[in-house]
Amino acid sequence: MLIQERLTYLLRQALNHSATDAELQELSDLVRDDLTGDITQQLEMLLQNDLPAASYDAAYWDTIASKILAADQLTTPTPVIALPARRPLRWIPAAAAVLLLLSAGWYAWQHKSPQAPAVATTTSAIKSDIAPGGNKAMLTLADGTQVPLDSTDGEPLAQQGNTRISRPSGGQLMYTSVAGNSNTAGAFSYNTLSTPRGGQFQVTLPDGTKVWLNAASSLRYPVAFSGQSRQVALTGEAYFDVAPNAAMPFRVTTRTGGDSLEVTVLGTQFNIMAYEDEGLIKTTLLEGAVKVSNHRSSQQLAPGQGAQLDKQNHQLAIVPHVNTEEAIAWKNGFIQLEGNDIASAMRLIARWYNMEVVYKAPVTAHFRGIIPRNVPVSQVLKMMEMTGEVHFEIRGRQIIVSP
Repeated sequence: MLIQERLTYLLRQALNHSATDAELQELSDLVRDDLTGDITQQLEMLLQNDLPAASYDAAYWDTIASKILAADQLTTPTPVIALPARRPLRWIPAAAAVLLLLSAGWYAWQHKSPQAPAVATTTSAIKSDIAPGGNKAMLTLADGTQVPLDSTDGEPLAQQGNTRISRPSGGQLMYTSVAGNSNTAGAFSYNTLSTPRGGQFQVTLPDGTKVWLNAASSLRYPVAFSGQSRQVALTGEAYFDVAPNAAMPFRVTTRTGGDSLEVTVLGTQFNIMAYEDEGLIKTTLLEGAVKVSNHRSSQQLAPGQGAQLDKQNHQLAIVPHVNTEEAIAWKNGFIQLEGNDIASAMRLIARWYNMEVVYKAPVTAHFRGIIPRNVPVSQVLKMMEMTGEVHFEIRGRQIIVSP
């Protein structure tokens, strides 16, 4: 009874926008340690029956959801809650379940009218399943040799000039200079790290710069950096944590859809998304400063800003305030949707799960929420189906979409 009373108090504080950071942390801790699902079930019942509806504030609930989700970092598989059979939420991981209960989308839906049913009742056609993507890539050496990479650790893979290539831990590749002569020859030897659909990988470049590659992406770089700049080429999406070197700027070039973009930095953290099937090339700056250029213009970004290159009209635009957490959600192990239409949401899902999407009829729904990337695709699709706006069917590696 004491736990239920405390939960009632904590949730009432959150609903009334008066919860302190300590109270939100306490609620997060209860969620994180809830391996049986009892806490989540009690929260669900409180939201439905015991507490009055509070005013809806999307920004406030986004903050609440972020704090709760941060309590459950997915370094290990998240336990699955066994909710009562009457509820179609039993498959949701612990943090995602409470995120669904407390996030803007669920809360607004629950309270949009007094007659709203507790849960949208739909019959899902999702019967088969596909596992999530993982750490896998292909390394192409300067001589054309291809080396498959996965999550296993391994001995040094190769040595090119005075640079040793190794796998220090699962899902990582590292280039380190070997003591000896200068390695200027390595600047003319290029390697390419490529991830397939359903793959991701991390590489530490010879200068110490760390790069995280998302699915269906590739990075081409020299075995050693020399000269006046550090130049790499990207397709797809990557997050960069650039090692500072004021004397040698770091440059990333992308070419897609007949257009190109160059990002120049000295030492900073940023994300670039440049997929062929996306209409925009997006650069998001988290720390430091970067200059973003195409053949028409050049723009300087400050932290929290973004740049978007429209591949149809070739216009480069600055976005003064961007959601940096959304931009790097993939790196942190999440699928984050911020009002995405069905097409953009499904492109993101298809890349990570290596699937093809087929539309039976147009779907006008938009989606908002955060879902772990380490769950089977059926769980992602079922969460989207709960909106009542879309239905899915899995046939082999195809996702069939219908209203």
